[in-house]
Amino acid sequence: MAAEGLAALVVLGEANCRYLTGFTGDAASVCVTDKELLLFTDARFTIQAQQQAPLAQTVIFQAGADDLLPGILADLTSGEGAAEPIVGIDSGHLTVKRWGHLRPSLEEAKLEWRLIDELVENCRQMKFDDELAAMRVSAALATRAYDYLESQAVIGRTEREISLQLEMFLRNEGSEGVAFPFIVAAGMRGAMPHAEPSGATIEAGQLVVFDLGARVDGYASDVTRTFATGPIDDELLRAYKLVQEVQAIAVEAAKAGISCKDLDAVARDHFAEAGVDSLFVHSLGHGVGLEVHEGPTISHKCDQVLQQEMVITIEPGLYLPERGGIRIEDTVVIQENGAEILTDWPRELRFLH
Repeated sequence: MAAEGLAALVVLGEANCRYLTGFTGDAASVCVTDKELLLFTDARFTIQAQQQAPLAQTVIFQAGADDLLPGILADLTSGEGAAEPIVGIDSGHLTVKRWGHLRPSLEEAKLEWRLIDELVENCRQMKFDDELAAMRVSAALATRAYDYLESQAVIGRTEREISLQLEMFLRNEGSEGVAFPFIVAAGMRGAMPHAEPSGATIEAGQLVVFDLGARVDGYASDVTRTFATGPIDDELLRAYKLVQEVQAIAVEAAKAGISCKDLDAVARDHFAEAGVDSLFVHSLGHGVGLEVHEGPTISHKCDQVLQQEMVITIEPGLYLPERGGIRIEDTVVIQENGAEILTDWPRELRFLH
C-alpha cells in the first residue's frame, strides 16, 4: 500500500478477506490502513466474525456495507497528513452494479480513489509456514484418494458415480469439501481437459483421467493421474510415456528464479521435439492456495519470476481427438534449488479393474 501511495485499501472477494482476517463468511469486505483492520459483515455473522477474526475490528451493518464505507474511510484517512489521501478499491472483485453504487458515495465524501487489482492476490502467492502445513495435509488427503481408487471396481460404472464416491471418501477422511468439481473422463471424453463427470460408462481398455483435490483450513490441493482399464494401443502408450517424461523434466526445472514462461517452454519445447505440441492445449500450471486457481499462471504469456514458497501445479497433458487424453499433475512448493512435491504419488501407468 505504501508503494502504491494508498492511505486505505478496500478489499473484496471471499479468499482475500479470509486471507487478511481469517473470516470465512460469504458476506464480507475489509478495509486496511497502516493502523486499522476493519471487517464489514452483517448480523448473521456476528459471533462467527468475533471467533474467526479477533484481530479485526468488526463492523456490523444492517443496510449495505457500501453505505457505511465512504464515511468510515473519510474518518480513517482524515489524519493521514496528505492533502488528498488516496483510497484503493479492489477492482478484481467489483461488479459494475456495485461500483455504480459505490463511486458516487466516494465522490460525495470527497475521497480520492484509485482502482487497484491483485494487490492482495500478489501477497497470497508466497505461502507462510502455517499455509504450507495446511497444504501438505490437503495434498496427503488427495493422494490417499488414489490409493482408495485402486481398491475399487470402476469398469461398468459411470464417471459421475466414481466422482461422487471419491468426493465422499475425501470428506470422510477430513477434507472440508472438494477443492473444485472433480474430473473423471473416460475414453475419448478424456480429450476434453475440463470434462465434467457424466453418465458415460467406464469401459475396459480405456484411459481415464482423474483430477481431484482436497481442502484443509481453506487451502486446496490439486492432483491429476491418468489410469488404464486394460491394455491400450501403442499410440496411447507412447503418448502416456511422453507426458510422464515431460512432467518429470518440468518438475526438475521448477525452482526460484525461473520465469513462468520459461518453465512452460521446458514442457512445450519437449512436446514440439516429438511433433505433438499442438496436442498440449493449456498452460503448464497455475498457483494454488485459498483458491485452486490463483497466481502465478505458468504459461508462455507470463513473465513473472517464480519465488520461494510459491505453490504451483505442473500438469502437462496431451489430448488426442476421438482417442483420449493424458494428464499428470502435481502440486509443488518452489524452493531455491528445486521443487518440493506435495502430491507425491506414482506416475507410471497404473491399471484399474
